Amino acid sequence: MDETTRGGVRRVLHTLMLWAAKLPTVWLVVLIGGVVTGVAVAAYGGFTVYDYTMNNPAFCRSCHTMEAAWTRWASSEHKKVDCHSCHEQSVAESARQVITFVVRRPERVGKHAEVPTDRCASCHTSGDPSWKQVAATAGHGVHAEGKKIECVTCHSTAIHRLKPAEQVCANCHEAQAVGARAIKIREMADFHCVDCHQFLRPNSPLRPTAQTCLGCHAALPTPPRTVGWPEGRAHTTLACSTCHKPHDRAKPIVNCTSCHTAPKPEIHAPVMQNQTPCTTCHQPHYWKMQ
Repeated sequence: MDETTRGGVRRVLHTLMLWAAKLPTVWLVVLIGGVVTGVAVAAYGGFTVYDYTMNNPAFCRSCHTMEAAWTRWASSEHKKVDCHSCHEQSVAESARQVITFVVRRPERVGKHAEVPTDRCASCHTSGDPSWKQVAATAGHGVHAEGKKIECVTCHSTAIHRLKPAEQVCANCHEAQAVGARAIKIREMADFHCVDCHQFLRPNSPLRPTAQTCLGCHAALPTPPRTVGWPEGRAHTTLACSTCHKPHDRAKPIVNCTSCHTAPKPEIHAPVMQNQTPCTTCHQPHYWKMQ
């Protein structure tokens, strides 16, 4: 504001003050009360409009093309969370959308107000027990923390369908899920990826551990599927995947000499000479020889 403008403003204010000073006291009180009331009404009205448009999910529903999205949200785990707690969009962009809807009446709403990962993290890695906490889980550690994959890549393949779809792993891991590296063991063909790669397991690698495998195999009644090693001895210190690679072949990949490089000559010389398989004498899952 230049000096000329400032001078003009000062003259107007001075004139108004002189005019107000000549008013009777009653009219002066009425005038001041009217100004204060007008400002209060305008402020309350402005706040109400802002709060309704920015924080009330009913405003989003007022767009007829949002009914399906609203219905899914209203029946989801997030039904008590208002739209703008997750969906990030500027006031200017919101205003543009309202004007577009009023003027053009579109039949569908384009992609807008995406949900950034930090919005999800503000609840789901906050330590607040009222929300499912995922910071320490195996799958989120690899995908969200390690690879920086956005939460909505898996959790929102369709708007407001937050539970990952049955085949969501195949979107990235197609070869392992349905392609050339799909499970080769017939009995495991119907397993879901997370049956072995336990996504929500806390403080653990995402690769199956021995305990993961033993969750099924420890209870099987007949060899060679059961395990009989003493705790902390023999192969209990190895991952099952050292020998078993179900994404590559149905039978175990057995090459004992890759680890057992020093056979006893007095015992193993005839065996080595005749190339007798180690499993002729040694049961892979047991402590003693047959």
